[in-house]
Amino acid sequence: MANVICPICHHANHCEAGENKQCWCTEEEFPKKIFDLVPEESLYKHCICKNCLTEFKEKEFLENS
Repeated sequence: MANVICPICHHANHCEAGENKQCWCTEEEFPKKIFDLVPEESLYKHCICKNCLTEFKEKEFLENS
């Protein structure tokens, strides 16, 4: 699997790393628990998409409210 697919939802992750640009993810904070959703073989090898990150944060916020 190339690093263009989110390991959680399997849609495009829109990673821009390595394209002489700064990727959107470098300015985001990823909760540690989100990595529990990533299959072990993809952990720290494939980028999580912004949609999955946003949904995870919203769900986490609602659970902690």
